[in-house]
Amino acid sequence: MKNNPLVNNARRRLYANIGIWTVFLVWTLCALPFLLMAAAFPFLFVGKSIILLRYGMWYFGRIQLFFLKPWLPVSCLNADTAKEHPGSILVCNHQSFLDLYLFAAQTQKNLCFVTKSWPYRKLFFFAPAMRRAGYVDAEALDVADFERLCVQRLKEGATLVFFPEGSRTHTGELGSFHAGAFRVACLADRPVIPMVIANSFAIFSRKARSFTPDTVRITLLSPVYPATFAKEPLPHRAMMRAVRGMFSTVLDQPKDSAL
Repeated sequence: MKNNPLVNNARRRLYANIGIWTVFLVWTLCALPFLLMAAAFPFLFVGKSIILLRYGMWYFGRIQLFFLKPWLPVSCLNADTAKEHPGSILVCNHQSFLDLYLFAAQTQKNLCFVTKSWPYRKLFFFAPAMRRAGYVDAEALDVADFERLCVQRLKEGATLVFFPEGSRTHTGELGSFHAGAFRVACLADRPVIPMVIANSFAIFSRKARSFTPDTVRITLLSPVYPATFAKEPLPHRAMMRAVRGMFSTVLDQPKDSAL
């Protein structure tokens, strides 16, 4: 029995899951006072202190990734790209709930997420901090107000974060893109930076109940500028198609050459 590889693999996976879930639970409890402070004392997070709150949330993810490294190591190519282009738009494919933490693998800390409404209702620990950080609730605004707020955030120097698929993939395949991020890019004349996540679906898919320990691979691609598509009939849609093609190219590469 000691030499049975199936038993040994099952045991290693069990121990890994105990370690991973323990990290998530303990570190979230450690961050709870900070999150409660964001809810109880909103006046502390105005003006430039909003940026400090975003920094704090980035560090929360960064430390989480550090503690998860024995089971879920992350490799990130071109990690400084968004930092080198402040006020840009970071678009990311969405394979797993882990993706939210993976933004801490790159070095831009002033991240402003564009979200749906449900996190503000269900993530009761994190929702106050999300509001204080100035995240954009895409479903709570009409199109004009949504685009106006996004452009304002970019002018303030934040890096907007979009999941252009809209939700996590059910199959692991890249889904269709929505055009919102690219309309905002064209309106604000700001570049889009594709952030390609590979393998987080295999580690923890949408229906998974346990983790499969493995390496997450992240690639930040070169910025894509709206001016490149200015002569197209619908520049934002041409930009969207080009960026989605870039994602497909990276994700279709063999595992050993994805980076």
